[in-house]
Amino acid sequence: LTVSSVGCGGGSGSAKEGGEGEQEETLTVFAASSLTDGFGELAKTFEEENPGTEVRQSFESSSTLLTQIQQGAPADVFASAAEEEMDKAVKDGLVAGEPEVFVRNREVVMVPVDNPANIGSMQDLAEPGIKLVLAEEGVPATDYAEEILTKANSVYGGSFKSDVLSNVVSREVDVRASVNRVALGDADATFGYASDYTPDVRDRVEVVPIPKDLNIVATYPIAALKDAENPDLAREWVDLVVSEEGQRVLDKWGFEPAVR
Repeated sequence: LTVSSVGCGGGSGSAKEGGEGEQEETLTVFAASSLTDGFGELAKTFEEENPGTEVRQSFESSSTLLTQIQQGAPADVFASAAEEEMDKAVKDGLVAGEPEVFVRNREVVMVPVDNPANIGSMQDLAEPGIKLVLAEEGVPATDYAEEILTKANSVYGGSFKSDVLSNVVSREVDVRASVNRVALGDADATFGYASDYTPDVRDRVEVVPIPKDLNIVATYPIAALKDAENPDLAREWVDLVVSEEGQRVLDKWGFEPAVR
């Protein structure tokens, strides 16, 4: 389990006072890797609004995070890149209240900026010799990619999906890892989210759009967890994410607003 502390924490405005000094409160957020930048920025806002609170976040694939929560990993909030994982958490009795869909996302194909394989469209991914990387099976970004390829079979021919998948040379732990492989020039292409086209990779990758009629809309739900150590803070975090400020920050990082 990799938990990264985002923001400086610190402060003492609302810290609990003990007999031997002050103890800050900690909010633990498990979030899909595509939310790394947006939630990282929101963590700083949350800490400023809640002096004495430290936000710790674990960013991995939604499927990995769900497994960790099911196995008892301590977390206050779960934000998933797909409703499937959240539905499983609800079914297992792990969620407090009703999950809320807070943003949407779409997939794109990403290629290195020098594009050595000359990929100009999604159709080119089926060409022999293309080095394609994907996240592991079961990761929402990969599930969405396979859904897109299935739809594309009716447009590009019945073997299109199998031709593309036969070009997969590596499976990465999550979508950010697969995008990073392309940014490093280790692969010719990957499927990622529009929100993964972040400032730190924009000088190293180019986006190849997926035809709108073939693309999918990824819906991201968030919920406080039933075993949250800080249920009030968990609810406050969810409220921030769905607030006008939270939506502004997430829009800046490439997400689309949820339809309410």
